[in-house]
Amino acid sequence: MTYTPFDPEPFLTITLPRIHPRPSDPYEAALHSRDLAYIFEEFHLNFIEQYHKDLELITGENCESDEYQLIRRTRTTCKVNIPKLRTDHPDLHQQLVYLRATDAEKFLGRRYLYTAARDHAGDRITRYEQINIDDLRKHLTPAELPHYLTTTERPLTPEIITLRNTP
Repeated sequence: MTYTPFDPEPFLTITLPRIHPRPSDPYEAALHSRDLAYIFEEFHLNFIEQYHKDLELITGENCESDEYQLIRRTRTTCKVNIPKLRTDHPDLHQQLVYLRATDAEKFLGRRYLYTAARDHAGDRITRYEQINIDDLRKHLTPAELPHYLTTTERPLTPEIITLRNTP
C-alpha cells in the first residue's frame, strides 16, 4: 500500500505557512484568510469531482485490487401505495390520509385555511399568522405600506477593499 491518509494538521501548521505565510497586518491577514477559504472551496469541489471520476474508472474498467474494495451501499426508502391501500382498506385509507399544508393551500387557498384554523383553534393561531408583503401591497398605497412593515438589518460579511494599487 502506497497511499498515506492525508493529515491536515502538518499541512495547515507547517507547509501552508511556509509557502503562503499569513500577513501580520490585520487587514491583509483577513484578505489572506478569505482568499484561502475560496481556494480551499475550489479545491474541495475539484477533488470531489476527481473522486467521482476515479470511481467511474474503477467501475468502468472493473479494476481489482488486493488492497482495496469498492463497496456499494444503498439506502432503502418506502412509500405507501395509496391507490392500493384505498382499494384494499378504504376505512384505513380515510383514517390516515392527509394533505401537506402547501398542497392544501393549492386547492383551498390561504384565506380558507386561515379561517378554518381560526374557527378550530381560536386565538392560539395568532402567533402563526402570516401575511405576504406582495398581497398587502395590493391593498395599501406605497405611502401606507411602510407603516405595516418591520425592517430588520442583518450584517453581511465585511468586505475589505484595497485603497492603494498593488501589483
